[in-house]
Amino acid sequence: MNLSPVKLVLDLSDRFKLGHALTGRPLSLPVRVQVGTHHKTGTVWMLKLFQQLCRVTGLQFEHGEGTRIPRSCDVYLSYSSEFCWQDSSRPCKGIHLIRDPRDVIVSSAFYHTSSTEAWLHVKRPEFGGQTYQEKINSYGSLDDRISFEMEHMAFKHIGQMTQWDYANPSMMEIKYEDLIVDENLLLFHGMFTFLEFPGQAMPLCLQVAYENSLFSGKVKKSSHVRSGQSRQWEKHLNAEHRRKFLELFGDALIKLGYETDHSWAN
Repeated sequence: MNLSPVKLVLDLSDRFKLGHALTGRPLSLPVRVQVGTHHKTGTVWMLKLFQQLCRVTGLQFEHGEGTRIPRSCDVYLSYSSEFCWQDSSRPCKGIHLIRDPRDVIVSSAFYHTSSTEAWLHVKRPEFGGQTYQEKINSYGSLDDRISFEMEHMAFKHIGQMTQWDYANPSMMEIKYEDLIVDENLLLFHGMFTFLEFPGQAMPLCLQVAYENSLFSGKVKKSSHVRSGQSRQWEKHLNAEHRRKFLELFGDALIKLGYETDHSWAN
């Protein structure tokens, strides 16, 4: 009987979990794993994926802003792609996830109007005592909210993406847009191989990746996952937004590999 690739992965992962349960030994990796994201580039997705993977393999997982990472940590996810290990004696390898900056802007403009994240509800003097969420919601139209977002938090996070060192051989560069359509798990397989997960654990790694991906049908929409689709900007960025994008971000799309010129803005 022929099995589908996904069914085969699930069957093999069950065998690995059984073996792991019998031995009681946590998985051992030759490197520390760094997972770098930026706001609205798949942070919550990667958080859930690696949390679950570490839970079932016995690896120590931590996440945060990258400062003073515990020595005992095996896998660390940084929301801003910054890593500062207390112990540098163990080699590190990682992945760095980026997303089309235009979709980052659109996703942020929707998300920041209703999210319960604490920083959105702190009174800020630059907004006359309003919180970030109050300020963005003070604009009556989505067009104005997108313009506001472009000049504020999205400006910060797109800046982080463009300033990243893309020549670091210890980091695998991954585009969010490629990962969300990786239904055959080939890119995920390459990712876990690069991170030096052992072959016997690969079926489990791929099962966890599958179960946490939108194409599995198992991930429910939430405040963090409104759409998840690529190229939302085509619907929401008007001519003024596109002009302003070039003014604020210049060649960012060309540098990040999303465009070859500025004709998209016409």
